[in-house]
Amino acid sequence: MNKLLDIKMKFNSENNLSKPGPRNLNKKRKTTSISMKMLLEDLKKVKAFYSHNDKYIEGVLIDAYYNDIISKSGRMIELLRIKGDCNDTIVGARFSNAEFGKENHIITHYVSMDVVNDAIKKLELAINFVDEELNGEATSENFDSELPLDYSDCGLSKTKLRDVVIDCSVVEHFEVPKIDVGSINDAMIVTFYETELNIYELLNSLGIDGRTYYYSPAGKNSISVTKDTLEKLVEKVPYLISMTASDISQIPLDKHEIIENQKFTIPSPEREPIIGVIDTLFSSKVYFNEWVDYREVLNDVEKHTITDDNYVHGTSISSLIVDGPTLNPWLDDGCGRFRVRHFGVCTNSISSSRLVKKIENIIANNLDIHVWNLSLGTVEQVSKNFISFDGAALDELQQKYNVLFIVAGTNDVRSEPKNPTRIRVGSPADSINSIVVNSVKKNGLPASYSRNGKILSFFNKPDVSYYGGDFDERIFVYSSLGLDEQYGTSFAAPWISRKVCYLIDVLGFPRELAKALIIDAAAGWNFKQGQYKFKNIIGYGIVPKKIDDIVSSDNSEIKFTLSDMSNAYKTSNYSIPVPKDEGDKSYYIARAMLCYFPECNRLQGVDYTQRELSLKLGVVNGFRINDINYNTQDEFHEYNDERTARKEFRKWENTKFISSLFREKNFRGRKTYNEGFWGISLTSKERRKIAKKDNLRFGIVVTLKNIKGENRISEFKHSCLLRGYIVNDVNIDNKIDIYNSAQEEIKFE
Repeated sequence: MNKLLDIKMKFNSENNLSKPGPRNLNKKRKTTSISMKMLLEDLKKVKAFYSHNDKYIEGVLIDAYYNDIISKSGRMIELLRIKGDCNDTIVGARFSNAEFGKENHIITHYVSMDVVNDAIKKLELAINFVDEELNGEATSENFDSELPLDYSDCGLSKTKLRDVVIDCSVVEHFEVPKIDVGSINDAMIVTFYETELNIYELLNSLGIDGRTYYYSPAGKNSISVTKDTLEKLVEKVPYLISMTASDISQIPLDKHEIIENQKFTIPSPEREPIIGVIDTLFSSKVYFNEWVDYREVLNDVEKHTITDDNYVHGTSISSLIVDGPTLNPWLDDGCGRFRVRHFGVCTNSISSSRLVKKIENIIANNLDIHVWNLSLGTVEQVSKNFISFDGAALDELQQKYNVLFIVAGTNDVRSEPKNPTRIRVGSPADSINSIVVNSVKKNGLPASYSRNGKILSFFNKPDVSYYGGDFDERIFVYSSLGLDEQYGTSFAAPWISRKVCYLIDVLGFPRELAKALIIDAAAGWNFKQGQYKFKNIIGYGIVPKKIDDIVSSDNSEIKFTLSDMSNAYKTSNYSIPVPKDEGDKSYYIARAMLCYFPECNRLQGVDYTQRELSLKLGVVNGFRINDINYNTQDEFHEYNDERTARKEFRKWENTKFISSLFREKNFRGRKTYNEGFWGISLTSKERRKIAKKDNLRFGIVVTLKNIKGENRISEFKHSCLLRGYIVNDVNIDNKIDIYNSAQEEIKFE
C-alpha cells in the first residue's frame, strides 16, 4: 500500500479579465408582444394588490416566474432594475412544482412601487417597438445587436430596450407571493421575507400580543408561533411569509434488545481526543463513565419531564464513540478510543428554535472541540424549497467557528411498508456543510428505515453511509440499561465522527480535507461508474471500516491532498508532475474530491450557498486544462445553461467529485503536451455583488491510478520536491507520536 501524501504547493491567483459581450436573445427563445402584454397585465395586478391592501412594508414583494433554472447572469437586468443590480433585490428563490428534473426558478424580489411603475412604462414602450419594428415577435435573427434597427423613437435607450425585451424572453409571469404551508403542527417556525418589516408591530396590528414572540425570536426574520397564530398570519398577510416549518423535534423512543450478564472493563482515559455529543441525557452508571464529561443543559420545565427512557439514546451514542470497537469487533476502525463531552439538551422532544439556541451556546463555549456528533432529527420531511431552520443554523455555526458536524440521516418511523416510497430526510440532515450519514446493512444495501436525500432537489445528501444495523442485524451499544442491541442512522453517525476526529485531531488535517478524505474514500472509482443506483439514499458510498484504508492507496495509485485559500477569481497550479511514459503518453486516470464551507443564506431559498468554486483537473495543454470531467464552464466561447451546469458540474454545491471512467482494458494512454504537466484550477463566483468576498479555504483529495499497475509514487514525490513543493508522507505511527507529545503537560520547576 502507498501512503497518502500531503503536498504543499503554491497556487496562482488570477483575476477575471474577460468582459461580457453584447446581450442577445437566446436562439431557443423568442419574445412576442402578446407575452409581453401578459407580463404588463401581471404587473398592473401586483400594483393594484398593494394599492388596495394594508401596507405593512414600504415596498413591494413580487414573484418572477422564470421558464428555466436560470443563472445569475441570465436573470432580469432591466425590468426591476434599481441603482445597483436586479440580483441585489432578491429576497427568496424556490422551484416551481414541476416534474422532478424539470423545475423552474421562481424568484422573489423586494422593490419600491416606483420600480414597478417604471417597469410598466418600460414594458409599454418595448411592446410598441416589438409591434412596429419586429412585426410582434423578437427572435435571435431579427433582434441581433448588430442589426441596424431604428431605436430613435422608442422612448428608451437601445441598451435599456434590448434588456427589457430579453428579460421578457426568460420571465413567464409576475405575481404577488403566496405561501404553501402544508401540514400545521401545534408549534411552527414562521420566516418572513427580508424587508424593513417590524415583526413586533405586525403582530400587534393583527391583534396578536407581539411581546411573547418579540422576546423569544427563533432567528433572523423568524419567530416560533402557535397553530392559531400561524393560521391568522396566513389569512391576513400570506405574501409576507417566506417559509414555515415545524418547531417540534421529536426523538422516537428506541426499541430495546437488552443482553443480560455482560460486563466490560476499560482503562482510565489519558490524552485521547475529544468528540462533542449533543443528544438526550447520559447515564453515569455505565462502565465507560470516566471517559464522558457530562453536562446537562435543561431548564426547570424540561427537568420535570425526565424519565428513565431519556437516558437510553444519548448514552448509547457516547458508548459507540468511546468504545465502539469493543462492543462491535467487526467494526474495529483502528482509531482507538475517544473521550466525549456530552451535552444532554433534551428528553424525547424539543422546540427546534430552543435546540438551536442551546447548540449555539454550546459551540461558542467549547471551541477546543472540532468534531460534533448530532444524532437527533425530526420525523417531518425537509422542504424541497428551503433549508430547515436547524440545518441552516448548523451551516452558519460551521462557517463561523471552524467546526464540523456529523449528522445522522434520520429514520423512517412510519408503521406502513417503507419501500419503494422512501420519504425525504428530516432536519437537520439537510445541513449542507455537515457530513450527513445514512445507514446500510452488512451486505451494503440501504437499511429499511433509511430516508431519501437530494436537498433542494439538487444537493447530494446524505454524503456517505455506514453500518447502522437493521431490525434483523442490530448494532451493539451500551445504554443506561446495559448492553443493548439497536439500529438506526443514529448509530451509523458516531463511527464517522470517530474517523473524522482522528483525521483532524490526531493526523492534523483541516476539516475541509477531513471531509474530502471521508467522502472520497466512500466514492472510490465505483461512484462514477454508476454502480450506486441507491445514491439518493447511500450518498457517495460506504466509508471503509479501517482508517488505514482512508489514508493510503493501492500500489498502482498516487493519492495526495492539497489545501489553500481561494482569494481571487481563479486559483490554479499548472505544474503537477504526473509521471509520463515515452511518446508523451500518460497512463493515469484520475479522480478528485473538493470540499469547502461557503457562507449560506436560508432567506435565499433554493439559491442557498452564496459562493461557488468550480473544479478542473487534467493534462495542461498550453494555457488550458483538459479537464477529466469535460468541464467547459468559464471557457472562452463556451456556453453551459444553468440546468446543465448544475447537473453535470454540480454548480453551487460545496462538495464536488470528478472522476475518469475506469476502463482499464480500453485505456491507451492520455496524450500529454510539452513537459507533460497536469493542472488544477478553481474558479470562484458569488451569488450577489453584496455577498462577502472573504478568503475561502478549500481541501482537495486527488487520486491518480496507473492503468499499467506500475508503482511510480517515488518518481512523483521526487519531481514534486524538484519543483520546490513540500511533500509529507502521512504516517499514522509518527502522527500518533506527535499528537501524544503535544498533549503532554510541561511542568516548570
